[in-house]
Parts: sequence; structure tokens; C-alpha cells
Amino acid sequence: MISAEGLGLRAGGRTVYSGVDLDVPAGSTLVVRGRAGAGKTSLLLTLAGRMRPTAGRLSVLGEELPARARSVRRRVALAEVRGVNELDDALTVEQHVAERLVLHQPWHRPWVGEEQVAEQLHRVERALARTAEAGADVPALRPREFVSDIDPLERMTLGVVLALIGRPDVLVVDDVDSLRRSEDRRRAWESLAALREQQPGLTVVASCSDTSDVRWHPGDGRTLLDLPQL
Repeated sequence: MISAEGLGLRAGGRTVYSGVDLDVPAGSTLVVRGRAGAGKTSLLLTLAGRMRPTAGRLSVLGEELPARARSVRRRVALAEVRGVNELDDALTVEQHVAERLVLHQPWHRPWVGEEQVAEQLHRVERALARTAEAGADVPALRPREFVSDIDPLERMTLGVVLALIGRPDVLVVDDVDSLRRSEDRRRAWESLAALREQQPGLTVVASCSDTSDVRWHPGDGRTLLDLPQL
């Protein structure tokens, strides 16, 4: 699913990350670990086809990057990444879902009806319920609640839900450590594992500074990449 050799990025006269080698199977989880400033977000955006590397070789979904970045972007979805695709605090959960549905409409029909939004919200509820049945303690999302009023874990959950609307092959979740409470980080990791198990073939790429809240299980299909501080 993701293959890299000697991948690196230099920007503004400094090395952001370097020497990244990866071989990530489809349907597994890649956890990128590193301190603040280690280049985790930049690497995730590179793997998602949103940032051009300056060294090495990279293939995602069998597509060579950066040459095939447009094709990769259609199949790799970002949960909320601060400074890139931030959620709008002035919109409700329901309005965010409607907005995301519009983005996936054909060009000749760039709108959605109330029925489509209601159906998608119902799908979201079912998906969260199945995730809970799989043992993950996921929060509920209330359609009429404004993003400014939801807690950090609910916000991260909404970002993931919106990313999955387009049925991507790869889901990218940046900075799980932005959740300050250890309990929330544990719930987030459990939810990502349950989501991956529910969607065969879905590959999850997530970043953090500390993996102490990750529940590692034999046969989980996880790859851990440590990024050193440069």
C-alpha cells in the first residue's frame, strides 16, 4: 500500500525529515512517532500526496509520487489536520456532513438534499455503533451541535467520519496527542483499530509523540516508524 526508500524533505534551508524507509501492507496501520518538530505532519502530508518530497522514492497505492499525486489524493483522505483542512467552528456536525457530501458529488450535480444528509448521518450512527460493539468507547455525534461546542475527542471523531465519507483506501490521522487526556487518546486508538477491522483493506496512517496509550496486540498489522529530531 505504501512503499518508500530514502524518503526525505528539505524546506527553508533545513531538513524536515530524511532517510524514511517504509513497506506498509494494505489493511494495516502505520504509526509515525516523533517529538514536536520531527516532521510528522509533513511526512503524513507527503504520504497523502499533498506535499512533494525532495529526496528518495515513494509509491502509494501503486502510484509513484509526486508524479501521480492527483490520483493518490482521490484515494487518500485526511482527517482534520490543523492548518490544512480545519473544521469550521461556526458550522454544525450536520452542516459539515452536507458540505463533505457536496465535495463527492459529480460535477454536473453539485448539491445534496436533506434526505441524502439524513441518510449519511444514519450511516455515521451505524458505523459508530458497530465500532462500539467492537469494544471501542466512541463518542456520539449530535447532528445539530456546533463544532465550537464539541469536545476534542468528538472533534477528532468528526474529522475521521468526514474523511471516510468518500470511502478512501487510506485514512490519515495527524497528532493523536492533541487529545490531552490519556483516556481520550486510548479511546481514539481503539476506535481507529475497530474502524480498520470493519473496513477490510482500509490502511490507517496516524502520528503521535507517545505510543503508551496505544494497545498493541499480536497480529494487529501495525508498523511503527520513529522520526528523530533533526
